[in-house]
Amino acid sequence: METVTTKEKVMENKKSLTQEEKSKLEEIQNQTKQLILELGEIEMIKIQIDNRYNQAKDFLEDISNKEHELTNSLFKKYGKVNINPETGDFTKLD
Repeated sequence: METVTTKEKVMENKKSLTQEEKSKLEEIQNQTKQLILELGEIEMIKIQIDNRYNQAKDFLEDISNKEHELTNSLFKKYGKVNINPETGDFTKLD
């Protein structure tokens, strides 16, 4: 019986890709790495946008609360009025 593990037999069984095939494989691997980096950047941008969105929502809530407080304050002081925000003039609505 013949052994298959001799150096000669291993060398006979060793095969390689062509240079063109190796180049294509390397190109696909590089493109895959670039895609992974791009997807990571996109994910980071999404997180930043979510953070900005949440900050904007908090700011809107703060503005709404201030507007509500001012409206209540003016209502207590002047009653039902129509206010011109540019001049500060108001007219009673009774």
